[in-house]
Amino acid sequence: MKTSLYCIITLSALLSSAAFAKPFQQEELVNLSISIKNIPQLKDNKNTAEVEISLLANAAQWQLDQPPFKVIRLPANSIELNHTFTRLPAGRYALFAFFDANNNQQLDEDWLGIPEEAFAFSGMSSLDQELKFIEASFIVSEKEQSKTLTLIEMN
Repeated sequence: MKTSLYCIITLSALLSSAAFAKPFQQEELVNLSISIKNIPQLKDNKNTAEVEISLLANAAQWQLDQPPFKVIRLPANSIELNHTFTRLPAGRYALFAFFDANNNQQLDEDWLGIPEEAFAFSGMSSLDQELKFIEASFIVSEKEQSKTLTLIEMN
């Protein structure tokens, strides 16, 4: 009898709490449009250069401890490119882009570690500071949002 009464009370409590629970909400998905400007143009006819855009979702990705959340490589056939990352979970992101002149899928550096190819990242205001993810990142929460990165060359 005690067991039956306990089961009825427990079931009643569960059902009443479920009635007051928030309805299930799907995670909001958003679009992020990226514009990359100042893309170098190579003089040769066999231009295989590409621009790589990395979308980073946390500090480990920013520090290269994890692969980027999303990566896209686009032919560098004009001085400006546009791409939209679609159906992203709303949240905090950072961007990194570089011009891959020789299409070796990495940002080439000289012996001092200075980039030899044009690059840009979100939150970049000067080159003499080392940004953390929180400083380079931005919140994506609106259905449609856009960011512009302007590539810079160090050499």
